[in-house]
Amino acid sequence: MPDQQRYGLIAEYANPEALVRAAKDARRLGYQRVEAYTPFAVEELEGVLEHRSNRAYGFGVAGAVFGALLGLGMQVYANLSYPIMVGGLPSIALQSFATVTFLLMVGFAALFSLLGLLWLCRLPLLNHPLHEVRAFERATDDRFMLLIHADDPLFDMEDTSLWLAETAVSVSEVPR
Repeated sequence: MPDQQRYGLIAEYANPEALVRAAKDARRLGYQRVEAYTPFAVEELEGVLEHRSNRAYGFGVAGAVFGALLGLGMQVYANLSYPIMVGGLPSIALQSFATVTFLLMVGFAALFSLLGLLWLCRLPLLNHPLHEVRAFERATDDRFMLLIHADDPLFDMEDTSLWLAETAVSVSEVPR
């Protein structure tokens, strides 16, 4: 049963190697809800934590389709509503619509990708339980943090904190 009073436990490590070892151990023990916070990118963590999601790509594809249909639709509508004979071309000459259609497709793909990414990351995030932990202030400076969520199926306050304390510089409780 998930712990309603706690968000989780955060362990502080002095170097990235210790953090990677702890993350590997957490995965080996079966913890699933694990996050890491580092002041710079640690490539080894990506494979260990396996936080891969392709949902953001869908927003870009949806934006591209919407932009292409909007660009093509606006031009077809304008040419059918206000027909002007130019150079003997038919009213709907798709090759002449390519530039506007392409530009709107790329523009809406970028816009939908940005908004979708912000939505998936739940940004802007003005308040988070980690902001209440004193040790977390150094996560962007010189410390490496490993968070185990309280709603993880294997989370036990005593066992998890004892296991983290074996290798961490410090372990802090994150209140909800």
